[in-house]
Amino acid sequence: MKLPSFITALLTEFIVVAGITVGLLFLISVLIDTLPVLKENLLNVSSFIHVPVAITTQIRDQLFELFDILLSKIFQSIQDILQHLVEVTIFIVAFYFSLYETSRNKHWFFVYIPARFRKPIYTIFEEATTLFSYFITVEIRLALITFGMLSIGFYFLNFSQPVGKALLVSVCDFLPFLGIGVFLIPISIVFMATGKVAIGIQLIVLYIVIQLTRQFAESMMWASTMQIRSVHAFILSAISLLLFGVAGIIISPFILLIAVKLQRHPIFVSK
Repeated sequence: MKLPSFITALLTEFIVVAGITVGLLFLISVLIDTLPVLKENLLNVSSFIHVPVAITTQIRDQLFELFDILLSKIFQSIQDILQHLVEVTIFIVAFYFSLYETSRNKHWFFVYIPARFRKPIYTIFEEATTLFSYFITVEIRLALITFGMLSIGFYFLNFSQPVGKALLVSVCDFLPFLGIGVFLIPISIVFMATGKVAIGIQLIVLYIVIQLTRQFAESMMWASTMQIRSVHAFILSAISLLLFGVAGIIISPFILLIAVKLQRHPIFVSK
């Protein structure tokens, strides 16, 4: 758009902060509306499953306690943010200056690296940022595919707030192995246990269709960008997430970069 650097940085920061804030508030509102419905369905489970009352009561009480803890954590997090306005303000200002300098020269922080190490680190940084952009692009596309299919599926299943619930479930899309199944599988079991077998089966079918579509799309995307098999990218990303937690999402592109470098090394190239 050929805007001045300070305006570009300001607009970028506003879009990022506003997007994250609106998204989190929307997810919290959907979660608060959804928890009472889950509680109600869990209350009905005991009338359809013939297990000792003491066990059913204990499980139900533990789940209710978990829901209450989750809600209290959400409100506590909001209070913590309000209580640390100084730190948040400092971060926002620092984020602005980082964006401003990056819009002018994305290598501005290289002045703090010794000159003798600057060139090799620069090469690694360029390759890692390129790979990270590929990684982010692929993950955003996959998340949009998952979100779109969930929204359509929930709409045809006559769920209230289908878009909000789809967004809430889509948050688990980055988890390895089950992904959105962390939500859909238990919910489908609850529906079948409470006599709503058709909805439970439809949720399982929806989960399978989304997973198959996602795996096919992921294979095509990784093949067209990184020339690395999707199974390798999946396993490495899963290992990174399991080892480093949420930080593994950021670290995984660098692990993929190492894997690509090793794959192209002469000792691994078939003659």
